[in-house]
Order: sequence, then structure tokens, then C-alpha cells
Amino acid sequence: MKRVSVTLVAMAICTLTATHALAAANVALRGIGLKVGVVNPEDVDMTLGAGLIADLGTVHPNIALESYAGFWSQTEEFYGSEFRVRDFAVGAKAKYMFKVSNPSVQPFAGAGLGLHFLNAHVETPSFDFGGVIIPGTSVGDTDTDLGLDLGGGLRIDTGSQFSFVGEGWFTLVSDVNHFSLMAGAVYMFGR
Repeated sequence: MKRVSVTLVAMAICTLTATHALAAANVALRGIGLKVGVVNPEDVDMTLGAGLIADLGTVHPNIALESYAGFWSQTEEFYGSEFRVRDFAVGAKAKYMFKVSNPSVQPFAGAGLGLHFLNAHVETPSFDFGGVIIPGTSVGDTDTDLGLDLGGGLRIDTGSQFSFVGEGWFTLVSDVNHFSLMAGAVYMFGR
């Protein structure tokens, strides 16, 4: 009888907590924006990156959701050979918004998952060794990998239609881990 009572009490507490969390949720497309910045891929020089942001609201007063699409590309040359790597990613992030005294400036920490469409391409030119010509080659590879995003930043709500964001993310993707510093603006709907 005790087990049944404890189980019923636990279920009642979970139901009340879930109802309260559902009432606090505000999941909807609340805004869209652009971000630009620098990306520092592993074993490749720093490059520019750009992306789209979709503000998806909150699942809890302190936990915001965001989906994103991002792109960066870098080309390097070594003794006439050209190496290019590109990454196009789509994914989602959850951000824990820290409570501060000024609600228009919100620091956050977050994590997310992204699907990365990686492309690497190498071209070597033809070489002439005193009449013996070694033909050039062109080799490419495309891979799709799941990546883990870890980072944080600052969101500034201006009270107008726009919110501004500055953020840093470390992305773990097989063979092409990278760190990015981005700044952007989000156009908020319904303000």
C-alpha cells in the first residue's frame, strides 16, 4: 500500500511540474536574423563565416531555443597546389538565459546539435620535369557529420524590432572542429 501511495504522490508532483512547465513554454517563430563573424577551423587558417538565426521562443522562462544555418569556406595554397574546405551546417541550440538585474542585456550559455555538410577539395597542377610531364590531379570528398555546439554570449534587447547578439561557439565535428565568434541582429516579430 505504501508503494502505491508513494507512486501516486510522485506522479501527481510530476504532473503538476509538467503542467507548470508547459504553461511557461512559449515555443513559436519569434524572429529571424543574420550573423557574421570569424571562424577558426582546426588545421586551417581563420576565415569569415555567416549564418541565419531563427528565434523559436522558450520552453522555460530561462531556456530559449534557436535554429540556425551557417556557412564558412577557406582556400589555401601550397607550392601551386590548392586545398579548399567548406562547411554548411543546419541545427538547433538551447540557451540558458542567466537572470540579471537588467533584463534587456541577457548573458547566456548553451549547447546544440548540428548537421554539417563538409566538402574538401585538392587540386595539384601539372609538373614538367625536363620533358617528363606529370599530370595534375583533382580530388574531392564530401561528408555529412553530426556536430556538437558548446558556447555562450550576450543578447541585447533594444526594445525595438531588433535584438542584437554576440556569441562564441566551439563546434566539435570529426576532423574539422572549429571556434567561431559571431555578431548579428534578429528582427523580432509582433513588437
